[in-house]
Amino acid sequence: MPPQQKNSTNWRAWGIGALVALVLIVALQNSQEVSFDVLFASFEAPLIVILLVSVAIGALIGYALPVLRRHRREERGKDLG
Repeated sequence: MPPQQKNSTNWRAWGIGALVALVLIVALQNSQEVSFDVLFASFEAPLIVILLVSVAIGALIGYALPVLRRHRREERGKDLG
């Protein structure tokens, strides 16, 4: 019989799933129309849209910055080596 492998829990997937659920709960509870200012412009939109756009921008920044940093580090390593 082959040795049994222990199934490890994918904590990153659980964490991301919990954050997505939390964001959806908060967004769905805040559907009222609000006005907000961006630089010199003023807009009115449902708060749910503003929350979801803000989360998407934050996720994009959180993903892009480490990728760019890793790319720059690899480029510096190629120049030195």
